[in-house]
Amino acid sequence: MTSVSFDEYVAYARLHFEEGLIRAGFHEVEAGWEGPVPHSAGTTRVVIDLPPRFPFRPPRVVPVDHDAVPWSWHRDSDGALCLVAEEDHDGLWWMEALAFLEHVTAWFEHADTGWTDDRPDLDLDRYFHQSADRRLYLYDDLGQYLNRSVRFSPASNNTMRIRHGIRPRKALKHSKDRFGYVADLGEVDVPPRTWADICARLGSNADLDRRIRQQSVAVVVLVYRRGTHEGAIVLDVTPTKEGGTAVTRLRSGADTEAARSTRAGVLAAELRESKVAVVGVGALGSFIADMLVRSGVRHLTLIDDDVVMPGNLVRHLVGPDAVGLPKAEAVKRHLVRHNEAPAAGIDTINSALTSGADAVDHLRNHDLVVNATADFATTALLHVSALTLGTRSCLRRFKTTAGPIASTYCHRSTPQHRCRLRRPEPTPRHRNCSKQAAEARSPQRRPTR
Repeated sequence: MTSVSFDEYVAYARLHFEEGLIRAGFHEVEAGWEGPVPHSAGTTRVVIDLPPRFPFRPPRVVPVDHDAVPWSWHRDSDGALCLVAEEDHDGLWWMEALAFLEHVTAWFEHADTGWTDDRPDLDLDRYFHQSADRRLYLYDDLGQYLNRSVRFSPASNNTMRIRHGIRPRKALKHSKDRFGYVADLGEVDVPPRTWADICARLGSNADLDRRIRQQSVAVVVLVYRRGTHEGAIVLDVTPTKEGGTAVTRLRSGADTEAARSTRAGVLAAELRESKVAVVGVGALGSFIADMLVRSGVRHLTLIDDDVVMPGNLVRHLVGPDAVGLPKAEAVKRHLVRHNEAPAAGIDTINSALTSGADAVDHLRNHDLVVNATADFATTALLHVSALTLGTRSCLRRFKTTAGPIASTYCHRSTPQHRCRLRRPEPTPRHRNCSKQAAEARSPQRRPTR
């Protein structure tokens, strides 16, 4: 596609959409296209704005009267409706005005019923502008700091770490610590967007306001809940000349085991009890072991008779400090050091797998055996040993242009182990304003924010 044809495509998409809006009763105004959206509770007038990157970005919809539509987690901080999930871009379906307006109508229908069966996204951050302070504020278990003063101290890599402490009456001239307070917002049904909203939820807390005005509190950490899920936001608070409080959000994150394992996958808890053997921990097997640990596996057996050579490093998981170590030992050290894997859960065997008895033993004592040796004899040994066990086993091969490079044998004598092989149903990645928008499009596009 040439630049001319690309421009023509974009111009046609915009014109086609606008014609559809005109047919639906919309007319052009300074802010975009204004028109009615009928729904069961009445008719709401909205303004639809086509962003500069349309049709590759969906239209933006804002009620003409912001307060006529209830505020909820399904609206952005500027009042726009959250309509399209980030991953819900197949076919740029919003290019058709009629389909898009049906989606908007469905949004209002859900708003009329109070968003029943809503998923509790923990995305309060998006209701506050980003602070000019670009450091990363890290916190551990906030329960120990609740309703207490804290301090954030500079740490490595431009981070600030939380600890107990209050601002001294005479602060050290060169101290770079920032002092704050941890408060509990409780259950949040409508996201706060201003300091006044926050104060209304905290109740009578004049002392916190006073400390902010005196600049003895510069950071406020808010713990909040949606259903059974708990979140937190770290705010930069500054007194204004008018006597108010300016609020911006700081870049923050939980530095806890739960946070570090959040993205391991839905089977991470179950995989903690699984036992996996990796035969051959070279260029492929070392990374397989690494990903297994990242996915939640905590019981590993690493089998390899080789040592780490300088020439291995370009393709291996470990670095130069592991040269000369047995590969199995080197990989174990890496997993313990970098992935916080418990050393007691990782066994190493610094010899090749050559015995049928050993192969059978590994197959019996592990839920999964991964052959990453690219060695025909080892592959054949494991395959024959699996057949002689008299239990159901499965073979998977991963291939490259050079041929098979790995195979897996999974002991499947119980239904429980069969479940561990089954991939979970894919779940929509919900960014800040998406919720169930992806699944809502079929059979009828049903928005969620």
